[in-house]
This record gives sequence, structure tokens and C-alpha cells, in this order.
Amino acid sequence: MTLPSIQNEVLTLSEADRVRLMEFLWDSLSTPEMKRREEAWAEESERRIEAVENGSLSLREGTEVFDDMRRRLKS
Repeated sequence: MTLPSIQNEVLTLSEADRVRLMEFLWDSLSTPEMKRREEAWAEESERRIEAVENGSLSLREGTEVFDDMRRRLKS
């Protein structure tokens, strides 16, 4: 089986099956350290979402953040 034939075959799968295949392939390449980092980032993102939802963390526009960074770098 060649890579192009596999790619063509994959495109015949449903979206859900392609997602499962992608996750399987990613997991087959991931080292234990990568997996730990992914899990830590997933936990952190959930923590931040919860903090925004309960009001303990406020959001800022990206342009505002970058403007502040530029001002700080100039001074």
C-alpha cells in the first residue's frame, strides 16, 4: 500500500472516523512527555474557562494586550 492510496482511502471515511484516525496517529507519535504536556494544557485551559465563566478572570482584546506590550517595550 502506498501513501497516496492510503490518503485516498482515508478521504472516503466519515468525518468522525477521520478524527478517530487522526487521534490514533497523533497518539502513536506522541512521547510520554508530550502527552503529559497536552494533559497539563488541557487542565489549564479548563481552569481558565471556569475562571472566565465564574468572573474571577476577565478577558481583554488582543489588540489591547499587544498595544500594552509595545508601550512596555518602548519604555
